[in-house]
Amino acid sequence: MLDLHRGRILREVARLGSMTAAAKSLAYTQPAVSHHVARLEAEVGTPLVVRHGRGVRLTEAGRILVEHVEDVLARMDDAEERIAAIAGLRAGRVRVAVFPTAAGALLPDAIAGLRARAPGVSVTLVDAEPAEAMSLLRAGDTDVAVVFRYAHMPPDTDARFREVALCDDPLRVLVPAGHPAAGAAGRGPGGLDGLAGETWASGCARCRDHLRWACARAGFVPDIAYATEDHVAIQRLVARGLAVTTLPALALALHAEPGVAAADVPGVGRRGIAAVVPAGPRPPAVAALLDELTAAARRLDRPADQPAGANR
Repeated sequence: MLDLHRGRILREVARLGSMTAAAKSLAYTQPAVSHHVARLEAEVGTPLVVRHGRGVRLTEAGRILVEHVEDVLARMDDAEERIAAIAGLRAGRVRVAVFPTAAGALLPDAIAGLRARAPGVSVTLVDAEPAEAMSLLRAGDTDVAVVFRYAHMPPDTDARFREVALCDDPLRVLVPAGHPAAGAAGRGPGGLDGLAGETWASGCARCRDHLRWACARAGFVPDIAYATEDHVAIQRLVARGLAVTTLPALALALHAEPGVAAADVPGVGRRGIAAVVPAGPRPPAVAALLDELTAAARRLDRPADQPAGANR
């Protein structure tokens, strides 16, 4: 492989037409410049310069090499400028895979915050439930995976990844308005056992697994007749008296269907929401988006009547 540093020296010799002038320009000695040119000629196996009066001129091979060196150096300069722009958050791209609730509740504020501080950084996102988001992250097809996990479930990550905790998202039981459990704090030792005879609606596979787990602890197997990841559809099923369900607080903050009552029932549980990134140094744009996600989650976690910066 040719030495690009020697290529730079040859380019300066060609520009000035003299080993002595190139040495002065580069703050080298003339023998050092001659040595580097000779080493370069040995690498390519053909003369690159010939003596011409008091100076030198390029051979055909030297001319071709200098043309390519200039092209490479121009590309290197461009790369340096682009990298500097990324490092300074004047440019860059972040790809995010995120489950739908967080896409509505967290990402808009986070992206707006990033746009305000770094207008040159672009963000793209794709809807993906946690398992799919982690698959995209492992494959290198996304930079950040926003996921959720219930406490009794094994972690999605290993030593190759780092989790940035964003917030806890408590679950609530939804029943039709006028249902005996509406507004109740739950009945019986398990909290859910009073709903054992109900028809249930549930969301994604991970949420259904958690519902079955919570109901098993309360002593029954839920009759899940409706499975849909559309939280609006689930709420409308409840409002029509067709089912009861559990939904996270974030989903209820995004949409509250008339005719539905939410109850805080012991034993229903909560999910933890986190942003997952590869282990190691974080690109500036990724680090900035993580900061904005954390800030957006903190705002969600703060009561509406509590000013920003107040201690909880």
